[in-house]
Amino acid sequence: MNMTPRQTKLLIALWCLGVLLGSSTSIATWTLSSDGWIQGTSNFFYLLALPGWFPLYILGFSGMRSDPIAIIVANAIAWTGWCMLIAIVAQIASRSQAESDDAQQPLPDPSRRSFLAKGLLGAGTIGAVVSPGYATLIEPWSLKVRRYTLPIRDLPASLEGLRVVQFSDPHLGPRVPSSFYSYAVQVVADLRPDLLLLTGDYVHDGTDDIEEAARLCKPMIEATRIGAVGVLGNHDWWGDGPRISQALRDQGVSMIDNDRVWLDPRTQQLASSRTPGAMAIVGLGDLTEDTLDFSKAFRAVDDEYPCIVLAHQPDTAEISVFTTPHAPRVDAMFSGHTHGGQVRIPLIGTPLVPSNYGSKYAGGVVQGPAFPVVVSRGVGMSLLPVRFGVPPEIVEVTLTRA
Repeated sequence: MNMTPRQTKLLIALWCLGVLLGSSTSIATWTLSSDGWIQGTSNFFYLLALPGWFPLYILGFSGMRSDPIAIIVANAIAWTGWCMLIAIVAQIASRSQAESDDAQQPLPDPSRRSFLAKGLLGAGTIGAVVSPGYATLIEPWSLKVRRYTLPIRDLPASLEGLRVVQFSDPHLGPRVPSSFYSYAVQVVADLRPDLLLLTGDYVHDGTDDIEEAARLCKPMIEATRIGAVGVLGNHDWWGDGPRISQALRDQGVSMIDNDRVWLDPRTQQLASSRTPGAMAIVGLGDLTEDTLDFSKAFRAVDDEYPCIVLAHQPDTAEISVFTTPHAPRVDAMFSGHTHGGQVRIPLIGTPLVPSNYGSKYAGGVVQGPAFPVVVSRGVGMSLLPVRFGVPPEIVEVTLTRA
């Protein structure tokens, strides 16, 4: 590859700058747990460093994301690849220009081939910076409130218009700072919900953030008129499920994994035992990381009582227990987990949704085999630190009598 000394120096400078910025921002968040704006910047450079992380993951070093040496190696590999790609594209553009000059065209305009090469180089450079920049620095922090109305059969008249707010998948950790977590909590608190539903994945990775994730929930719990009810998600179990469940209980959340509580229509309070006309709120364990104990969760829940279910993964709605002739009554399920796919590409849709049913449960109110499923697109990020066309959201549902 023929390059001038100036071009070589520029690429070396770019490589050094990329490795320095990528490594320092990742170390700041993954190793030192820095908060605030640095995490958005870290997510941007982590995305650019993915080509360097792939070989480390293949070799079994995925658990070293917080190790400074692994971070530096991954960034060095990735930026070597980016610099090589830039050099190749630059050489193609230079060759096209040379061929255009050799043709000695009488017009001052460049040849079509040279024009296209330069256009592709410019568009590719802009796209390589702008798209990841928007997907890591802007949209992940553009929190929305989605509102739905849900009719419930046999809903007591006193519960007509009940406002239920769902808070799901904040993923506190290296990709989502506590400052944004707190902001999302305050958005919920400002809504002054009647009932607060928490549907899992409070932390992203490990156990370091468990107590803080629970503590940060306090303002929205206190702003809720009736109370807060929650279940755990798969990421919580990857850390320490019982520990985070207890931490949330300490903040006043009724944790109901494989359990249930009742909403008394007369007192407008949560109760552990059934009262006349009460609405059952049933919680199920995570579909893949916990057990599902239906007999315990649905105990004393008869068909004449309205019932809503909390289950972190929306695929839970598809299991055979809910599709048999003697299935328990469920009027609606509240879930999260899929994050809306996090990326929605125009004309293509959501290419990657963590569900066995494609994009069916990406987000919104979805009709399952037996009942509607309210799927929150979540507050945080999971597989990749990006959101594109799928902003984070808080869900508010108003219950009405069917």
